[in-house]
Amino acid sequence: MAAVEAAGPAAAPDYEAAELYTRVFRVGALGRCWRQQLGPPDLSLAAEAAAAELGCGAAELGCAAETAAELRAVCRIRKKALERREETIIVDRACRQETLAYEMESHAIGKRPDNPTDLVEEGELLLTLNIYYPVIFQKHKDHKPYQTVLVLGSQKLTELRDSISCVSDLQIGGEFSSQTDQAPEHISKDLYKSAFFYFEGIFYNDKRYPECRDLSRTIIEWSESHDRGYGNLQSVKMEDYTFNDLSLKIGFPYLFCHQGNCEHIIIITDVRLIHHDDCVDRNLYPLLIKKHWLCTRKCFVCKMYTARWVTNKDSLAPEDPCFFCDVCFRMLHYDVEGNKLGEFLAYPYVDPGIFN
Repeated sequence: MAAVEAAGPAAAPDYEAAELYTRVFRVGALGRCWRQQLGPPDLSLAAEAAAAELGCGAAELGCAAETAAELRAVCRIRKKALERREETIIVDRACRQETLAYEMESHAIGKRPDNPTDLVEEGELLLTLNIYYPVIFQKHKDHKPYQTVLVLGSQKLTELRDSISCVSDLQIGGEFSSQTDQAPEHISKDLYKSAFFYFEGIFYNDKRYPECRDLSRTIIEWSESHDRGYGNLQSVKMEDYTFNDLSLKIGFPYLFCHQGNCEHIIIITDVRLIHHDDCVDRNLYPLLIKKHWLCTRKCFVCKMYTARWVTNKDSLAPEDPCFFCDVCFRMLHYDVEGNKLGEFLAYPYVDPGIFN
């Protein structure tokens, strides 16, 4: 570690930070530092590595090799018993939210790929990211993160961008009170593909498609119009960078922006080497491990089904806006021949609870 500190400034973070976040460091330099310090047994992702650790640790435990071998055998038997128990155990959980949290955290633990070529490389870095609700989402903007994701250091930023679920990407623009059956199939994510991440003075713009725009250009021009103290902001292509190429701070709020003005705070909470008990199937990353549960908005009429339509200036509704499921919306606002009844504006509604 000291060698890395001498080789260049801010190569690796402190073990403990007195502030809310660490100083700036390059992610790839942290990985190289630890790979130099650790040996092959420490970095191994082999399935038998856990058992081998017991034998190698006989000297550290201060016991004989026979005792270590016996301990390894007992642990192997215990592991098989736990595996059989998991197949038959009935878990009594208090609510669906608790069941969801358990399944999210445990479904990929120790999972290995069927194809050996999909195995994560030894010494790979694993980053933990908290993705918060959009700033415009007033109810939860100061609340807990709604997604916690694990990403590999060698993955491109575009892979994280494609994995982020946001209700803004699923919106359907337009007013359809006169032609409800002709609502377009294309969602906002198909039409407006531009997005960027902001890390330490650099905007990483998604430029994979011809229709993508540089959303950061307005911000950079605003910053350069006067000396606002933000330094020299840069704009680069998101698809050209992996997480190992980034310089960042652990615990510091960064930004993901898409759909023009839908802004999510992103906080990197942990950077570490991958372990053989982690999911080592590369195809499953970015790996979602936690998700905030949201109550769905029910239909105003039946109180049973999730709302699919929202109306404004509705002469038949007691409140504005008013939410309806598809069946109640059509029964209340149209006759048997599909003719519009009363005056109202109707928009397709995508409930945030669909991600539950």
